[in-house]
Amino acid sequence: MAATWTTGIVASGGEDIYWEYSAVPTSDGHPNIEQPVVVLTHGAGGSHAVWFQQVPALLDAGFGVVTWDSRGFGNSTYRSGALGATEAASDLEAVLDALQISEPVHLVGQSMGGWYVTEFALSRPERTRSLALCDTIGSLFTDELREAMVEFGRRGGLAGGGGPAQVGATIAAGRADTTRGFLYQQLGTFHTPPLQEIGTVLSETIHTPEEVSALGVPVLVLAGDSDPIFPPGPLRNMAQLLTSATFVEIADAGHSPYFEQPEAFNQALLRFLQA
Repeated sequence: MAATWTTGIVASGGEDIYWEYSAVPTSDGHPNIEQPVVVLTHGAGGSHAVWFQQVPALLDAGFGVVTWDSRGFGNSTYRSGALGATEAASDLEAVLDALQISEPVHLVGQSMGGWYVTEFALSRPERTRSLALCDTIGSLFTDELREAMVEFGRRGGLAGGGGPAQVGATIAAGRADTTRGFLYQQLGTFHTPPLQEIGTVLSETIHTPEEVSALGVPVLVLAGDSDPIFPPGPLRNMAQLLTSATFVEIADAGHSPYFEQPEAFNQALLRFLQA
C-alpha cells in the first residue's frame, strides 16, 4: 500500500510550527502511528524539504517519518523572539503531541538540528528511543570541537557569505554532482532564517558526553570525511567519550552527507536503527 503524507501546523510558544508525517497507512487507510517513528531535524542550511532522499528509504524499511521546520525556518514562524534548543525541544514535543505519537522516537539531527535533538533527548528521555548526531557536536563540546566552531566563525559563521547558501557552499556535492549541489542551494532560498541568533544559541548551549551517556540509548555519530565545519577526527574522538555510541564516516562528503551521499547515509542510518 502506498504511503500517506500528512501536513500540519501546531502552535507552540507563540509560534506556528510546520510538520509533515509520512507512513504506510493502516488497512483502513488511516495514518499508522503504531510503527516506530524517526524524527528528522534539519540544520541551519535547510528545512523539512532537505530530507527528500531519506523519507522514502525509511518508509521502505517500515518506519514512520516526521520532518518539521524549526522556528524561523521553512514554513515555521519566528515572532516571539525566543529561540534556542529549549524552545526547539518544546516545539518538537508539540509536533509529536499533535500527531498523537506517545511512544519513544528515533531522533536524527543534522548540524544545528543536533543541538535540538540532544536537548529533546535530555529533557524528555521517556520519549527518546535513539539519538543520531550527523555532522554535529549536538552541544557536546570538546576543546578541539570548540576550536572548530571558532574557526568556522572566523570564516564568517552561519551569518556570513549569504546565509544558508554559505553553508551549502561547504558541501562536497558541488564538485561531484552539480545538479544536487544546485538543488541544495535553491532549497535555501525560500526563507530567511535568523542565522545570527542561531550562531549565538549554538555557542552557548552546552551539554556533556556524560549526560548523553546517562540516557542509556544507542547513539550514532556520523561525519562526512571532508566536513570543513566539524571534521571527522574530532567527531570520532567525541563519540569515544559516549557509551553505546557508533561512529560512521561517509566518504566523499562534506557537511551534509544526507544530501551529498544519500545512499551511503541511508545505509548507515538504517543499520543503526535496525541494530
